[in-house]
Amino acid sequence: MLKEGVNVHFDISDRWECVKTAGLINCLIKCNICEMGLTSHLVDVAIILVLCVLFFQYENWLAITLICLLFRYFSSDIGKRGLKTLPRDLKGLALLLRVKWTMHQGFKRNKPLHYYFLDHVKQHPNKECVVEVETGRKFTFSQLNGLANKYANAYKKVSNEKQIAIFLENSADFFACWLGLSKLGVITAWINSNLKAEPLAHSIKVAKTDIVLTSTSLLPTLLKTIDSGLLPQNLIIYTIDKPVDNGRSKSIQDLLQDPTEPEPNNDINFQSVLCYIYTSGTTGNPKPAIIKHFRYFFIAMGSGKSFGVTPDERIYITMPMYHSAAGILGIGQVVVLGATAIIRKKFSARNFWTEARDHQCTASQYIGEICRYLLAQPRSKAEREHSIRLMYGNGLRPEIWKEFVERFGIRKIGELYGSTEGNSNIVNINNHIGSCGFFPIYPFLTALYPVRLVKVNPETGELLRDENGLCISCRPGDTGEMVGMIKKNDPLLRFEGYVNKDDTDKKVITDVTRKGDVVFSSGDILYWDQYGYLYFKDRGGDTYRWRGENVSTMEVEGVLQPLMQIQNATVFGVEVNGREGRAGMIGATLNTNVDIQEFVDVAAKRLCDNLAAYAIPVFLRICKEVETTGTFKLKKSALQKDGFDPAKCGADPLFYFDYTAKTYKPLDSDMYNMIQSGQYSKI
Repeated sequence: MLKEGVNVHFDISDRWECVKTAGLINCLIKCNICEMGLTSHLVDVAIILVLCVLFFQYENWLAITLICLLFRYFSSDIGKRGLKTLPRDLKGLALLLRVKWTMHQGFKRNKPLHYYFLDHVKQHPNKECVVEVETGRKFTFSQLNGLANKYANAYKKVSNEKQIAIFLENSADFFACWLGLSKLGVITAWINSNLKAEPLAHSIKVAKTDIVLTSTSLLPTLLKTIDSGLLPQNLIIYTIDKPVDNGRSKSIQDLLQDPTEPEPNNDINFQSVLCYIYTSGTTGNPKPAIIKHFRYFFIAMGSGKSFGVTPDERIYITMPMYHSAAGILGIGQVVVLGATAIIRKKFSARNFWTEARDHQCTASQYIGEICRYLLAQPRSKAEREHSIRLMYGNGLRPEIWKEFVERFGIRKIGELYGSTEGNSNIVNINNHIGSCGFFPIYPFLTALYPVRLVKVNPETGELLRDENGLCISCRPGDTGEMVGMIKKNDPLLRFEGYVNKDDTDKKVITDVTRKGDVVFSSGDILYWDQYGYLYFKDRGGDTYRWRGENVSTMEVEGVLQPLMQIQNATVFGVEVNGREGRAGMIGATLNTNVDIQEFVDVAAKRLCDNLAAYAIPVFLRICKEVETTGTFKLKKSALQKDGFDPAKCGADPLFYFDYTAKTYKPLDSDMYNMIQSGQYSKI
């Protein structure tokens, strides 16, 4: 029985929802003809029969049949949308073929990454390779290669270890160090330079190394972590700059003497491990993701081709190089294409356009927060006098996209989506506002695509499955989790995983589209519109993103655990108007007779001592009564819905973190409104 007022449209799959209704209403009649409607289909059949009777000839009625079917298809809703997206899809197909061909050539050559850099050294040795903004140091390709060789030859004198941790800020030395050591087959673990205490110790331990290369500015943080008993006293520490007379570290400066090429290591190739890049993913503490030479090349080359990066580019790098964004998408253009990198130690909104202009930069990178910070700056001449034509990254909100492009005169925005360790990557190749990529809307093409959206339970975040135990595929109009099909015989679709196999296993899901298949679970939630464009919506699992960094809720909860005043505590992310990502929030119940203000002060000090600034939760709620799970944990979903709104939190005391005073202060409705309106933005 058909419901009144519901138009019937046919679907090519008995498990998919109607495209015509954008997935909101299930098809009530199913067959193998899609989107044409029963009445119009019968009319088509009648027309074909009449024409066949009139013309009799086989060739004629076959051609007429084809013409009629094509006419009906392209006059249908999916046909019209398909026609509109055809140029984009053809462009995407051409890009995919170029990328696959380049990767085919790379696997055929089977050389490690530094061979590509050496190609540029030979072709243009005197071309500017790297410029440091703050120090003014400049390196040609030949000079940067010489510095890389110095690190390689120095390391051979001090260690035979095959792994080393790099705990450095953005610099030419960061780049030269991992590049030089890769020539020896040494795996470098890129440690977040904001970390301290337990998170820092954890990152070094899981890399399974006894050697750390750092700078004198970060050395005190490292030594403090050792003194607290979190790292062994016999940890070997080398600094890249001037010696420090403390008897606990050595400077590698005196050993950086030999710029000649080290003897080639024939054991390393295109599929060898290059480095570890840390990611929280969506399942807890930061984990070292395995990055092989070919994967680094693929990410750098693929993004370069997607956004039209050229060897003449001067790329302004302000994001941290320990992340894949700057470390691969940025510096990778120097390695793979021979572009020039202008490196700044840390992002500065005030100096961004002036430095971009003065260094003749033509491209730069962003995350959503960077765009917001730049728009918040007073207007200046430099913001229109620069030469930047391309900015690429992720997180540019649709609400400010147009304003950002028009105010700063950016001709091309390259929005992308992907994870450091995952195999599910998409790109926005045609400047479509707000989108991070696309899927073709044709069902026969979608089935061949190695990336999928599958439906999840919005409350629990768990994947939904049908009566056969398979995941339920999304259709245009749906929101779901991004997953990437894993194929062990295809290096580009493999999931290399993490150093710890248990962490790897947590990200692998089976029986998705058919029994026995395997996918990488990104944990990220995206929306798929009727034209095939994808939009990032949220990050699931045990992490949230704030200030451009992934924050592990388990890591923050672990820091709070030793506080005896707490009966139970949970950490989650909450939305703040106009801000990218989610701000951290603590929901805590306290033991009886605990002084709330005393606890708040103790908690603030402990969080400041143990966490990077971006990981300190912005809000704190002391819960009087709260629903718990079967294992006596606070229910995050209920707390998350309340957020930091005093009107929803009842009589529970609320606090916000004051970054200047480094403590929590009471949050009332007036402060709530100031934060939500943007009047108070120091969070």
